[in-house]
Amino acid sequence: MKNISAAFYRRIGWDKAVQWDKDGINHLIASSLMSLPFDNLSIFDAPDTPLSQAYIVEKILTKGQGGLCYELNTLLHWVMKECGLAVSLITGTVYDDIEQRWFPFSDTHVLNIVELDERLWLVDIGFGLKSPRLMVPLDGESVSYGALEYQVVKEASYYQLTFRKRGAARWSIGYRFAVDYRHVTVEELEPSRRIITFEEASPFNKNPMSAIFTAAGTEIITPSGHTITRDGKKIRLRLTKTQFNKRLSERVRPVVI
Repeated sequence: MKNISAAFYRRIGWDKAVQWDKDGINHLIASSLMSLPFDNLSIFDAPDTPLSQAYIVEKILTKGQGGLCYELNTLLHWVMKECGLAVSLITGTVYDDIEQRWFPFSDTHVLNIVELDERLWLVDIGFGLKSPRLMVPLDGESVSYGALEYQVVKEASYYQLTFRKRGAARWSIGYRFAVDYRHVTVEELEPSRRIITFEEASPFNKNPMSAIFTAAGTEIITPSGHTITRDGKKIRLRLTKTQFNKRLSERVRPVVI
């Protein structure tokens, strides 16, 4: 399928192509995170639909919906690849910072590694509200966006994405991926989709949710409420089923391909 990038730009509210340098990609990441909801709705609406390019393009672009890491980052991968970037779609394993343990199913997170200006960079728009809102270099340099600082550190045979609030002493681990990572195809991600969809240990198959960044903070919608964080202040509104469905529909932004 060709011309995915043009439809993607329209989906995130752009009327022109990206300038594929560091600043341009960072702008693309930030715009994507404020336009493409991180949601698990397809787990409940279409649990048996396998991953494919046609399905992901229809879901996120034609229908204007959101998705999980294996949908959002795979779509972004096709956009970057179509525009000539040296990019690899790879997998990693998420760390549960509360339970202090790795997710029991390895390599179920999907992300991109981009080669630019003779450096390797992590690009991820599919890690929910923990997604770095800019590229993170793999060489250990820390980068900041707003109040958060991100760093990729090398531990033995793995890279780890870490983050913290500026000024905090402790770094939290987001996920890890192999130093000798390999590129994967959308077809190879189907086992990960099935794990996230059907396994009891999956955190995503219990209740529907939709999360997104805004210019002033974040918003999370669940069947029981709408949590809005704006300029560091949080409010929570109760929702009826009708209100929940209405607010989900307000996030839909279909585009014509």
